[in-house]
Parts: sequence; structure tokens; C-alpha cells
Amino acid sequence: MNLVEAHQEYLHHITAVEQKSMKTIESYERELNRYLAFLESRLFQQVEDVKYQDIMDYIALKKENLAPSSLNHLIVVIRSFHQFCEWRFGIENPAALIKSQKSEKKLPVYLSESELELFLTPLSEDAQEIAQVAIFELIYGCGLRVSECCSMQLGQIHLDRKMLRCRGKGDKERMIPMNDRQVAAITRYLDEVRPKWAGKRTQALFVNSRGTPYKREEIHVMIKKRCQKLGLDERISAHSLRHSFATHLLDGGADLRTVQELLGHSDISTTQIYTHIQNKRLKDAYANFHPRSKKEIKNE
Repeated sequence: MNLVEAHQEYLHHITAVEQKSMKTIESYERELNRYLAFLESRLFQQVEDVKYQDIMDYIALKKENLAPSSLNHLIVVIRSFHQFCEWRFGIENPAALIKSQKSEKKLPVYLSESELELFLTPLSEDAQEIAQVAIFELIYGCGLRVSECCSMQLGQIHLDRKMLRCRGKGDKERMIPMNDRQVAAITRYLDEVRPKWAGKRTQALFVNSRGTPYKREEIHVMIKKRCQKLGLDERISAHSLRHSFATHLLDGGADLRTVQELLGHSDISTTQIYTHIQNKRLKDAYANFHPRSKKEIKNE
């Protein structure tokens, strides 16, 4: 089977049959384009000519410049493509024995409650600051992914009921409560800023001074500049606000299942990383403050 034709049929399958989200389809297509370009550089034209070692050579090549998570995504896409070819065309799957790479789980960066208070306190009264605080309040207060914030529409937010309807990964919807500070920040933005910036046709909740919806990169830059100005950890990102949301909920006594639902995690194992944060803090506190943690007990 010709590689290009198999590629096209695979994309049609994950679009029309599996009905994966557009973001997933786009990411799969990008990975496959790179993979097929590698195979073409080795003069492969047929799927059945690809062997296990060829795929391993490609993985070894990409491993030099990719983080473990990105490498594992690449492996998932390649496995999925060859599984499809096996099912659709009866071609032996050369990726069947390829396993995901083990990666060390790093604890996410988050802000303490005092750091967060500093981060969310308005630094001025201008329109840019009002918009930024509203965005940050929403991301932290509802534990949103930055992409979810950027795609938020006016019809998804219900200030009178203090509820937000969020469309997350896989187009799954979840309802998230809002607090008074969020409502106040967003109300001020809607009253004072958005009418001046937004065009009549756009329904995006957050628009920049050009009248277009904020992009993820813009929000990341805003956060970096704010952290530099406030002297906060330079590793803090939009996702750190989401991590802070989850961590502070668990610190306050919320159960893991509730946090999982609010974050929109399909698997609770993803949410369990936050229990590791709590465990680490307990160990650090014990090591720093217990009177015998750093003292040797001598035999008398």
C-alpha cells in the first residue's frame, strides 16, 4: 500500500469514523507528516516496506531534541497509524512492539496563596491591566487550561448564577462554579474594556486591544512579564495558575474526585500528581522544622 494513500485514508478514518477533535487530528497530521518525510528520505514508498528498526531509527533521531512527553506522543501516533494499516490493509504492524519511553514525573510549579494574592492584585487602573486581571482570575479561579480561556465565548459564562460552562479536551463540557472576585473582575472588564475593544461580530469573551480573541502565546507573555515585574518564579506559566487552583482546593479539604471533575481530567491518575505535591510539602516541613530531623541521635 502506498504510504501517501495510506496516510490520507488514516486521516479520513480518525476524522469521520473515530471523530477525534480537530486539535487531535491536527497534531496527529503534523507528526505523521514528519514521520513520512523521514521514510521518504530513505526512499520508502510502500507501508509494507517499513520495518521495526526503521521506526526505532526515527525515534532515536527525534529523541535528541524532544521532551519525553513529546516523544511518547510521537510513538502513539506512529503506533496508531500502523495499527490502522494492519486493520485496513492487512499489513503486518512493525510498531506493535514499540513501547512508550519512561519519563520522570516532575512536580508542577504552583504559587502559594500569598504569591497568588500578589499576582492577582491590580497594578494600575488602565484597560490592559483590567483585562489581564480578569483573565488571570478566570484561569486560576476555575482551573482552566489557557486554551479553554482563549476559546471562551460570552454565552458560556453566567455571572448571575456564578457558573461557567467550559468546553475542554475532546469537546467535553463541564460546569465550574465562580467566586465573587472572579465575577467582579470579569464584570468590570465587560463593562469598561470589552465594549471599546470588541467588534460587533465576535462572541469571544476575552479580546485584545485589536479586537481579536487572545491567543495562548499572548497570555503566556503577559504572565512572564508580570512575574518579572513582581519578582516571582520565572518558571510560572498559565498552567501554574491551573496547578495552583488544584493544589489550593486539596489543601482546603476537597477530595480528589471533585478536583478531577473541576479540572476536566478523564483519568484520575492525572489528578493524583497533586497529592505528590502535598506529600512533598509534608516531608519538607518535617525536614525543616522537626527538632530531631537533622540531629543525630547518639548512643549513650
